[in-house]
Amino acid sequence: MKELAVAYSDEKGQEIKLTGQEIVEYISTDSSVTEKEVFAFLNMCKYLKLNPFLKEIYLIKYKGTPGTFVVSYQALLKRAEENTNFDGYETQIKGKLPDLTATAIVYRKDRTHPVKVSVKYSEAVKKVMDKVSGNLRPTTMWASMPEWMLRKVALARALKEAFPNIIGNASVQESEIVDIDSSDMRVQEELAKEGAQKALDDVYGVSEKEATERKLTLYKILKEKKIDTISSVKALLKEVLPQENWESIKRDVFEKMVPEKIQKVLTYLGK
Repeated sequence: MKELAVAYSDEKGQEIKLTGQEIVEYISTDSSVTEKEVFAFLNMCKYLKLNPFLKEIYLIKYKGTPGTFVVSYQALLKRAEENTNFDGYETQIKGKLPDLTATAIVYRKDRTHPVKVSVKYSEAVKKVMDKVSGNLRPTTMWASMPEWMLRKVALARALKEAFPNIIGNASVQESEIVDIDSSDMRVQEELAKEGAQKALDDVYGVSEKEATERKLTLYKILKEKKIDTISSVKALLKEVLPQENWESIKRDVFEKMVPEKIQKVLTYLGK
């Protein structure tokens, strides 16, 4: 990787220097991150004036998938608190699982009405594919403390709506806002239970939409390559995952397959 580096000042004038090697070694969730992804991340940090070492912005990367950046909700809250028009916030939790709802209300001194955002558990919960059952399940954090997690999602969305220029003019979607903080003591306790490597996947999770789109992509490629019979699928899987027994597979083999294996198949097929 080339000598990539940026230097800039944050909102308080604190000088920040970042190198591409530091991003690969200490920030990215996986060392397979590409030079282009590191370059884009470094410049996004500079543009947004955020410090990844303070958990203000993350570079999420898994082997075989594109790297993405996510902004922590704490960074949004910090920026809001520094705004002279910020006048506090409050959150409310109502209902029980699976009908849990969180509401966040953000006040501004220069507005007669506050910004109020409600989020349903069903639309915010992050999931991972269970390696045993092959089914999607809530991540460890969402399973153990759903109210706490949902509250953070609602607050992040309300802050973004109340202060649309909170991180400059960059377009940061709700899906690109981290609703956890890996430096939080409660998060650290959960990560310790799971083990560091496994925890990375279980912290950020995968949405049901992402899991579905990955399978749809696979099915499309299989159709294009005319791998549409049990025998041809079996031959493919023997090439990609030779250590496993594929003799008795059925047509729903990919429906029950975990994301890691599906991604290996996609990578093998050139995607």
